Amino acid sequence: MKLKIAKFSTLLFLLLYLTNCGFKPMYKLSESNVDFRSYSVVITNESSTSREVKEEIIKSFPSSSEIDKDYVIEINTFENLDPIITNTDGTVEKYRIEIIMNFKVIRKNNDEYLTEGMVRGFSQYTVETSEIESDNKKRRMTRTAATSAIQMMMSKIQSDISITNDN
Repeated sequence: MKLKIAKFSTLLFLLLYLTNCGFKPMYKLSESNVDFRSYSVVITNESSTSREVKEEIIKSFPSSSEIDKDYVIEINTFENLDPIITNTDGTVEKYRIEIIMNFKVIRKNNDEYLTEGMVRGFSQYTVETSEIESDNKKRRMTRTAATSAIQMMMSKIQSDISITNDN
C-alpha cells in the first residue's frame, strides 16, 4: 500500500514539475505576430509567372472578404531552370530550380512602403526516362522552391513589421 502511494506521489510530483518547468517555444505564433489575412497580394509580372508559383502564393496568403485589407504585397517573381549534371552525350540528368521573389509591402491608406526585400527558393530534380514523370517532378519541385521562398518572405515581413511596430 505504501509503495503504491509512493509511486503515485512521485508520478504526481513529476507531472506537476514538468508542466510548470517554464518551457516556452521560440517560434510559437503569438498575438503580436502579423495576420496575413489582412494583406492582399499582387503579382506584378503575372503573365510570366508559372501556374505552380501563382497557386503557392495564393495558398500561402488566404483571402478573406470579412477582413479589411490594410496592406498590399507586390511580388515580382523570376524562375530559373539551370542544368546541374550533363551527360557526355549532352543530355541533362539533373536540374536546379531557383525562384526569386522581389517584394514590397505597402500600407493601403497612404501608399507608404513598410518594407521590401528579395528572397530565393531552391530545389533540384533528376530527369526521369518518361517525359511525363519528368514534367510532374519539375512541377512539384517548382512548388517546393516557391514555398521555400514564400516562407522566407513571410518571415522577413513579420520581422520587419514587428520592428516597425516596436519603434
